[in-house]
Amino acid sequence: MISQSVIVYNLGMEKADQYNNTPNIFEYYDYRLFLRDLVEYERKRNPVFSNRYIVRRAGFKSPTALKHVIDGKRNLSLESANKFASALKIEGIKRHYFLTLVLFNQTESLAEREKYLKELVELKRSENPSLLDEGKYDVLSKWYHLAIREIVDLPDFKNSVKWISRILTPQITMQDVADSLDLLKKLGLIQKKEGRYQQSENILETDERVRSVKVAEYHRQMIQLGAESITRFPGNERDISGTTLRISREDVQNVKILLKEFRKKLLNLAVNSANADQIYQLNFQFFPLVIPDRKARIAEREEM
Repeated sequence: MISQSVIVYNLGMEKADQYNNTPNIFEYYDYRLFLRDLVEYERKRNPVFSNRYIVRRAGFKSPTALKHVIDGKRNLSLESANKFASALKIEGIKRHYFLTLVLFNQTESLAEREKYLKELVELKRSENPSLLDEGKYDVLSKWYHLAIREIVDLPDFKNSVKWISRILTPQITMQDVADSLDLLKKLGLIQKKEGRYQQSENILETDERVRSVKVAEYHRQMIQLGAESITRFPGNERDISGTTLRISREDVQNVKILLKEFRKKLLNLAVNSANADQIYQLNFQFFPLVIPDRKARIAEREEM
């Protein structure tokens, strides 16, 4: 479970002041927000520049085509994205980034999203390395980064990479500990006061779309640790249980609500826990064992 007090995600890289400056596409992870900001910027420069004007230049018949895209009511095909790029004079590497951004935003496949994210990062790097913000997501790349952030606030904490390495289970190398401490300091998640590490109140803001890719690997690692804990710890030091349920589609959402409420209660318990000298990981996995949308999916399988 990732503490909401440590990492939050930005739904859209809001740019309130950007209308006075040309929107830089390489600062965006959401093509809809980029289009919104670019249109607004151009409209301020030239009142004739409107959604309808762009739609006509792009060769579309519907005057609301662009508005529906920006509002999230319609997706863009690559052909349509290219037409809008031409109408908005998005060329060269910027067009490549824009088209990749469209694919990144619209794919439902986590593997494809990860592939497109890597491509976006490479394009960003080739255009302007100073725009790279990959580091903020590195905290989710290894299971032990957030664990070490909690370790520094243990009542018996020793300011030693060797000590941290030895108490972690599974154990990691001292070099891994040192690298993790450096990363946490760089991101402002811990600080050093009077020669001792301690947690900071900093909140790490990340973009939801990028976070969804990075957090998947974090969960994979934690789920794997959960499986290994069956043999790593005696029963009195861990709790593993599971239930197979037959419920309605509506109650699937109710279960998610209950889990969310339970997580909040657990976080509240942790915040108010006196002499908090233990660090535990709690994973929730709630997933279907049969095809949820069976009529359509079974028909597809029969055709194959």
